[in-house]
Amino acid sequence: MNSPYMVDWAITNKCNLNCLHCRGMAEEELDHKAILRVTKEIPSLKPRWVIIEGGEPLLRGELFEIIEIIHDAKIKVYLISNGMLLDKNIAERLAELDVKLMISIDGADKESYEKIRKGASFEKLKESVAIAADYGVLDSCPVTIGKHNYHQIGKLFKFAKQIGYKKIIFLGLKPCEDFEKYVLDAKEYENIFFSIIKHQKDYSMDVWVDEPFFKPFLQEHNIDYAVNAENGIIVPDLSGCIFGDYMFIETNGDVRPCTFAPIVMGNINEKSLNEIWNDMQNSKMIKEIKDYSTREHPCSECKYLYECGGCRSRAFGLTKSWTESDPSCPLNENKI
Repeated sequence: MNSPYMVDWAITNKCNLNCLHCRGMAEEELDHKAILRVTKEIPSLKPRWVIIEGGEPLLRGELFEIIEIIHDAKIKVYLISNGMLLDKNIAERLAELDVKLMISIDGADKESYEKIRKGASFEKLKESVAIAADYGVLDSCPVTIGKHNYHQIGKLFKFAKQIGYKKIIFLGLKPCEDFEKYVLDAKEYENIFFSIIKHQKDYSMDVWVDEPFFKPFLQEHNIDYAVNAENGIIVPDLSGCIFGDYMFIETNGDVRPCTFAPIVMGNINEKSLNEIWNDMQNSKMIKEIKDYSTREHPCSECKYLYECGGCRSRAFGLTKSWTESDPSCPLNENKI
């Protein structure tokens, strides 16, 4: 049985912000005993890395116990935070455990940032990024892109560079409240991809675009990329849709094949993580969703089909079909 590519774990539903693109949270959380049991099970799955998020993970009392267990198993930990609670003491503890901190921005100026991330402070964001950089834990700034901010690509690069980031991760908007209102269409994706490519050169920053059709887009336009880069465009070795190739653990213990999929494979209060992972890999439904040969037109005729596959959760969110083409794919723009 293959290991999961990664484990993405929302350890708390508590949050001090109310962000426009929040996917929503389960109402329940795992108790102390359950959350530590799950933590101790994760190393046996042998994921490449673990992403810890929330809500706001710094609001979970067991956060550092969780990180220590995973760190001791020699598995890399990435922590996604809004940065509002970060201080020097926390940054020092994260540095001791070799945690890579990702502080989201989403808006390039005070007005847009605080509008998108309601309850956040633009000044505190800049202070927290500086603290994280000083302690050597600052990894990257995740930016969730939708109609609300995609016109800010250049400004986002400039701002991120100014406050100390060396890497930007662009995340396409996935199913959430008002998803259809803010999700980008194929033409908008084409425009922002060209904008990202231009500004990456202008600002000499590492860029990672978390979209399955980004690598095919680069290939189609003969644009250079690398699996590991310094001041370049990074494409991971597993660059297509990773639906079912990793585990997302919800705050209540539900395990999903994708962070944004309305499918629950089991709950850790009822089964072990290993049992749920085995069930996922043997699930007829998951195998059919992952089977690229079931894709419909125009994906089915695309020469990049087996490198991409389209985002399954977004395709389902927009079309209510697991086999439909991803409506946001810029390579499909003139084929639909």
